[in-house]
Amino acid sequence: MANQQPADSYDVAILGGGLAGLSLGLQLKHARPQTSIFMAEKRKGAAPEAAFKVGESTVEVSAHYFADVLGLKEHLDNDQIHKFGLRWWFPAGDNTEIAERIERGINKPLDHPSYQLDRGRFENYLAEKVVEAGVERFGDCRVQDVEIGDPHVITVTHEGEERKVKAHWVVDAAGRAFILKRKLDLLEDNGHEVNSAWFRLAGGINIEDWADPDDEEFFGRMSERGLRQWSTNHLCGKGYWVWMIPLSSGAISVGIVADPRFHPYEEMKTLDDALAWIRRYEPQLADSVEGRMDQIEDFLKVSDFSYGCKQEYDGAARWALVGEAGPFLDPFYSPGSDFIAISNTLTTDLVTRELDGEDVTERAKAHNDLYLSTYKLNLTQYEGQYEFWQNSLVMTVKICANNILYWGTEGLLFFHDKYTDLDFMAAVRPDLERIWGITRALEAMYREWNVLEDREWRRAIVPTQAFPGMFQRHVEMAGGFDDDTVKAKLASTADMMEAFAVLAFHRAAQNLGDAAPGEDEKINPYKISLDPDRWEADGLLDPNGMSLAEARQTDAAGLANLFIEAVAQPA
Repeated sequence: MANQQPADSYDVAILGGGLAGLSLGLQLKHARPQTSIFMAEKRKGAAPEAAFKVGESTVEVSAHYFADVLGLKEHLDNDQIHKFGLRWWFPAGDNTEIAERIERGINKPLDHPSYQLDRGRFENYLAEKVVEAGVERFGDCRVQDVEIGDPHVITVTHEGEERKVKAHWVVDAAGRAFILKRKLDLLEDNGHEVNSAWFRLAGGINIEDWADPDDEEFFGRMSERGLRQWSTNHLCGKGYWVWMIPLSSGAISVGIVADPRFHPYEEMKTLDDALAWIRRYEPQLADSVEGRMDQIEDFLKVSDFSYGCKQEYDGAARWALVGEAGPFLDPFYSPGSDFIAISNTLTTDLVTRELDGEDVTERAKAHNDLYLSTYKLNLTQYEGQYEFWQNSLVMTVKICANNILYWGTEGLLFFHDKYTDLDFMAAVRPDLERIWGITRALEAMYREWNVLEDREWRRAIVPTQAFPGMFQRHVEMAGGFDDDTVKAKLASTADMMEAFAVLAFHRAAQNLGDAAPGEDEKINPYKISLDPDRWEADGLLDPNGMSLAEARQTDAAGLANLFIEAVAQPA
């Protein structure tokens, strides 16, 4: 934390000293050490451990960003928790027997690491690193106003005294304070209404303690005992999921995320209400919290937490939004820190180029389009989808497709440092659009499938590694490929997604009886639906499409290994 008073003028002013602002400050200093940076952080002193912020679960993109791009791997390996992937549990009866529930996740360690972050511990470490790098970070510093101009003028209250700071660039990293978003009228609704409430519990919870220790089938699903507790565990039900995230300080983060169509916000607005809700829907979790009220370290809540953003960057006016100051999706796949990694990387590209004399007006427009298109595509994975969160059959297929999208596009591009390569991104955009189009078609079909086939399945794991074509996308994210190979990988993933859609459609269409198309009929994978009355108008049956037999000859064929009937029995 800087001890001196702010200077009159800086190259960059970062408004907010949380995860997004701190990591951006460090990335800017790594990319252009001579850049002068002012950082305003409203908190005075260090952040507390455990009871601090959510966003504790990282996945591969953000893990790579923090560990390798920012150079924080030693801290992550030694002072945070190595995560055992994302793991989902779907309902079984009254949810009093964890071993009866369908489990979706990995059964042995992944090739690329990810971490569970104690946000207080991590942000305190990051604060030390940015100050060491030369960022002038001021605590007890509240932003009162920003005048967008040349230069920008930021009015702050620092230690009770009002000051004005000039900056060539201004970056809003202040999260839901929406400093620039409100100033520039950039906030927009995104149609995804979800609420959340959470707490941290000292002493942690080992989810495997919920099973009979002599249940060899349950423990035999994994390569060894004890691994599941290090996952980001999702307890899923109709209209909701509950996260369980272990923290290196010894606590566990527990949070409810629910669609108010099924679970009104009023049912979780207080700690007592949230615990009563858990007792109704997740009794084994309730049993683990029972009698430990003195170990609950905090309780927080937020309503209607997802939102959009009209614009993320302006190269001519020299401003940017990063992290939650821009759009925010949903924590189901732990994408928050990924979007920090991507937005910070695009911002660093703009700022450093412009400070070195380049006109970045058009570059900023391209970055806006890519970032907001990625956000809007990912939104389709959540908006309106909570209505089938209990359906293990549909959800396992959905998670597969979402894994392919993430590992095969976003992960591949970020690990290969392609997001800021405008020529490359323009060249691969047609294949990205193919993948995005299939994703939108699939997400719409899942809701129809859930209406036709919603039954309970029992006692099985649906293992990630059993679908080789999907898992290969995870392995190849950090392949170190040249540009031509990355382009070929993206094209291959687009081909795979088309075949995936045909396979998923035919499995879902089994519920239509005689109305289902035959195996030899050609299907347009972009027009899939489960309403036969729409097929002719939509163009589902298309001589230029793909038959089921053809789809089975591709690397998407492994999807059949993860159809629920391949591993489980109906209740």
